[in-house]
Amino acid sequence: MIIINLKGGLGNQLFQYAAGRALSLRQENKTGIKVPIKLDITGYGKDNGIDTVRRYSLEPFNTRASIANRDEIRRLKYPFGVVSKGWRFFKAKILRQFNTGFVPRIFNTKGPIYLDGFFQTEKYFLDTEKEIRSDLTLKNPFSVKAQGISAQIEKTVNSVSIHVRRGDYVTDAKTNQHHGTCGHEYYSKALEYIASKIGTDFTVFVFSDDIEWVNKNLPLPYPAVYVSSPDIPDYEELILMSQCHNHIIANSSFSWWGAWLNPHADKIVVAPKQWVRTGKDAMKDIVPNSWIRL
Repeated sequence: MIIINLKGGLGNQLFQYAAGRALSLRQENKTGIKVPIKLDITGYGKDNGIDTVRRYSLEPFNTRASIANRDEIRRLKYPFGVVSKGWRFFKAKILRQFNTGFVPRIFNTKGPIYLDGFFQTEKYFLDTEKEIRSDLTLKNPFSVKAQGISAQIEKTVNSVSIHVRRGDYVTDAKTNQHHGTCGHEYYSKALEYIASKIGTDFTVFVFSDDIEWVNKNLPLPYPAVYVSSPDIPDYEELILMSQCHNHIIANSSFSWWGAWLNPHADKIVVAPKQWVRTGKDAMKDIVPNSWIRL
């Protein structure tokens, strides 16, 4: 059994699930025995006064995982009781080991494991890309509003998604200090780059957790469709983003997945050169080599 400790928002949960799913497939290939995947969602629904409150967000997808119960979590997370608890506390609080970047030793893991980290790189699951893409399709058809946007994207010859991440990146001082935000200069350069590659005849589809701010404060020199709406849930936004042909993403795991799930081999993805303000080495693996960093 593999239990994956889910944390953060939808984009983070997708990274964590993908890493666990890929590990289960590798173990199955070696042993010929199916490896159950379970999710630890006990961290959701709680306000610790530090982190942004999130919710479990993978239910709409065709994942191959079930929810772990507390006994299952305890047995895998703390196999040696207080010794295990002490070691986990030491790694997180003292060593600051959160498995953000690529940790190759995970490939060698055998047997039951409690997987705890962020795992923000495709290097964990690129060899199982077909299965991951299949898992991360939606169980149900689009809502009426999303269907309309999807039809617009489909009939657009050159579609470019732009994602502007604000939310707690702006409102929370600690989060802003770590992540920062992508400014006007980045989006202007990214649009110029896209135009240099595909010409200027394209339509921009805009996604943001503060769409009104973007509409008022980020002038776009191309036809634009402002997608984000209370009528479209985040998981539908993600899939709509992936339907665009090219992408300008923010320093956000949400738009990372919107771009990665796009199946077009000739897609152009522009990502920010600086992903975070602090701990840059921990994020060195997040952007695939085929993407452009500006």
